[in-house]
Amino acid sequence: MRRQLRICAPFVVALLLAGCASSQPSFYATQLDTSGGLGPGDPITHASATIGHVTGVSPISGTDSEIAFEVDGSHADEIHYDSIMTLNSLGPTPSLDVMNVDAMSHSAPSGTRLDGASSMNEVQMFMTARGPGSFAQALGNVAGSTPATPPSPATVQMTQMFAQISQQTLANAVAIAPPTQEQLDQAKRDALGVERQLMRNGKIEQAERLRASMGGMMGGITAPVNETALPPTSPNP
Repeated sequence: MRRQLRICAPFVVALLLAGCASSQPSFYATQLDTSGGLGPGDPITHASATIGHVTGVSPISGTDSEIAFEVDGSHADEIHYDSIMTLNSLGPTPSLDVMNVDAMSHSAPSGTRLDGASSMNEVQMFMTARGPGSFAQALGNVAGSTPATPPSPATVQMTQMFAQISQQTLANAVAIAPPTQEQLDQAKRDALGVERQLMRNGKIEQAERLRASMGGMMGGITAPVNETALPPTSPNP
C-alpha cells in the first residue's frame, strides 16, 4: 500500500500543476481601424461561447486602436497564429470573435499580436494579403524556428486559380450592378485600414500583396505606398 501511495503521489502532483497552469489566463493584442464602441469587459467569443474579455482599448492614430484582451487558460489553445479577431457589433454589446482560418494551425502563445478586422470585408482582405504560403513563413519568423513545409506546387496553382475565379466573379458582379460611390469609398477605407495595420506590424510583403490585389480588382482605389507606409513595430505587444 505504501509503495502504491509513493507511486501515485507524483502523478497527483502533476495533475494539480497541470490544472493550475491551464487555469492561468493568456494575454493577446490586436488592432482595429474602427473599435465600434468596444471597451474593457466586453466579451471575446469563439464558436458562440465567451472565452475571455477585453482588458483595454488604446488609441493609436486617427480612428485606429490597439485592443488588449485576455483568454481563459482552458481556451488558450483556441487562439492560433493565423486567428483573425473580428469585431461583432450585432449584439447588445460589441464583442471580438475569434475566426480561425485553419483548425490545424498552431496555437499562439500569450503575448502574440493578432490580425484584427472591423468587418467581414476586412477579413477577406487579410486572407488576400496572406496569399499562398504566407502563414508558414510568418509562423517561422514569430516562433524563431525552421518554417513549416511550404505549400506544394499543386496547392499554389489551386490557390491562384481560386483567386482568378474570385476576381472574375467580382468583375462580373460589378458589370451587372456597379458599386455606388459610397460602397467604393467604404472599400477604400477598409483596404487602407488593413494596409496600415500590416505596415505597422512589419508585414510589408502582405501589405504590398493586398495593394496589388485590390488595385487589380477595384481599379486601383487604394493609395500609393507613401500615403500608408508606417514604421514597423514589434510583432508582440
